[in-house]
Parts: sequence; C-alpha cells; structure tokens
Amino acid sequence: MSVYNTGKFLPKAMDAMLKQTWKDYEIILVDDGSTDGSSETCEEQAKRGDNIHVFHKSNGGLSSARNFGIEHAQGEYIIFPDPDDWVEPNYLEKLLAIKTESGADLSVCGHFDEMNGMTRVWNADASPCVLDNSTAMEMLLLPSSFCGYAWNKLYRMDVIRDNHLRFDLELGMAQDLHFAVRYFQCIRTVAYDHVPLYHYNHDSGGVTASYTPLTKRKLSSLLTYRLIGEMTAENYPRIRDIAYSSLCHMCLQYIYIYYRTKMKDKDTLALLTSHYQKYRDYYAAGNAYTKRDKMFMNVVSVSPRLYAFLTRLKKIWFNRVDKKRKSAWKPANRKEMSV
Repeated sequence: MSVYNTGKFLPKAMDAMLKQTWKDYEIILVDDGSTDGSSETCEEQAKRGDNIHVFHKSNGGLSSARNFGIEHAQGEYIIFPDPDDWVEPNYLEKLLAIKTESGADLSVCGHFDEMNGMTRVWNADASPCVLDNSTAMEMLLLPSSFCGYAWNKLYRMDVIRDNHLRFDLELGMAQDLHFAVRYFQCIRTVAYDHVPLYHYNHDSGGVTASYTPLTKRKLSSLLTYRLIGEMTAENYPRIRDIAYSSLCHMCLQYIYIYYRTKMKDKDTLALLTSHYQKYRDYYAAGNAYTKRDKMFMNVVSVSPRLYAFLTRLKKIWFNRVDKKRKSAWKPANRKEMSV
C-alpha cells in the first residue's frame, strides 16, 4: 500500500484490511516521503500485527512506491489497495476464490463508489465470466467495464517477476492501466465477478481534481494510451483501435478543461488539438461512444473554444435532468460495510 500524505485515511483502510476473513497475508506500507505525519502513522499501524511491514523511502511517486512494494513482496499474489479507500472483510478471500475456481491467471472484483456519504455499486448488472486476454483488455479500456484500476485485481507474482513487469515511472496518470495491459499480454485468461468488494473513496480528492488546470502529470495520460496503442498494434489491433479512440476522447475532455479553467498555455492547446486530429478517425470508427458524441466532436475542427462552450451548455443541461442517474446512489449503510 503506497502512502503519501494520506495518513488521515490510513487507520480506516487498515481496520478493514485487518478484518479480512483470509488470514495468510502480509501488508506492505510504503511511505513515499510523506511530509504530513503519515510516516508516524505508518509506524503506529505496524504495531497492530506481525504481518505489517513498513518501509520509508524518498518521494518518487505512486509508480515508484508500488514498484518498491513488488520488490519486497513475499507472497504468491499481490494486490494494490489505496490508503484512502477501504475493503470488504472477504476482499482477499473472494478474489482468491474467483481465481482458484476459474483457473484464470488473474481475478477481478466489482467495487462501490463512495462520495459525500452516498454509495453506488459500479457495474452491478454485469455477470461473472472468464475472459480470454484480448476480451479482458477491451474491458480494461472501455469506461463501462471493470477498467484498469490496480486495486480490484489479484496479480500473480510469478507472472510479474518472470516478465519483469513494473509500473512505468514516466506515467503520472493511468499507470495502473498501462501495467494491467502489459500483464494481460502475458497471460491467457481473466476471471471477473461483479460482486463489489472494494470501496473507492471519491471524497479524498479525485473528483475535484477533474476541473483543475491541466498539469504535466495529467497530460501524461495521453502518453499512456499512445503506448498501449503501440504495444498492442501488432498482435491486438482491436485493442490498439480502442486505445487510440480513448486517447481522442481524453483530448476532447482536456480541451473542455483547458477552457473551463481559463488556461493560456498555447503549447498545451496545440498538443491537444494535434492529438485530436491524429486519432479522431479511431474515435469515429469505434463503438465505445454514441453517434451524437462523434458528431459533436467535429466542432473541435471548427473551433476548440466553441466545442468547450457547447460542452459546458450540455453539462449544465444534463445536471438539471440528472435526478434519475442520482437514484443509483443511496445513503451508505455503514452497518453493512467494513471500516
């Protein structure tokens, strides 16, 4: 578990981890150069059990901390929960059962979205399934599927070691997706069970970050999708097409954020519009987005500013008619959830 200035969330995450019904596991806390007292919190948490190991290192980012954890892991499997989230008591046991019963090379669980005291079950209508690696890679990339999160997947350490897999230090965003695609290319099957076992905490800052100015770290997500497209082009052309379509979609989102946050960096805008032009045909040809989305994207070719303005109007409209979508969220029943 990578810890960087998230000490205030860590006790809750640790409470949940220590209530696991599966008992044979270790917890590795990697303090990635915290400056807010999280280092001391890690040491306090380590006193709660002999299976808790704390390491302190200089700040190197999330990928660096996860790689450090991989190098010090002793188990047969590894998973990457975040310290600002929490899990169900059968989180480990269920992921192991999914993997064992299916014989797959990796198992994936469903999750809860948590925000402002409300809970939503993500993708609850999906059915348990065993997928070949190509189909599973599609589900990593498509926004309505189980996605590329690191925390809902049980990885085999032998696959990671034998293929020298590590999180890419150059990627500040979506590095977990990039890691997952490379892992999936090394295996045959993936087992997915939609039962939610993980609580993804939006209140820790992930949502509000959407409308902050575009940083170098956020823009690195474009590189992530480009790398995925390049690495899958020869053997998985459909995955390449989806990756490039997703890259174009991200450019559209970032163009909106560029104008929404009143940025003035012309180089950033030029980067976004050039990537949009290069990959727009993949977006138009794919089936991940609606015909209306595809028609709407053409406005960028006329005026990126106009596209951002019309997107803003569309968001305002959808916010007014959002009552039906919000019905998917309900007050969290804390008696039914591990803390």
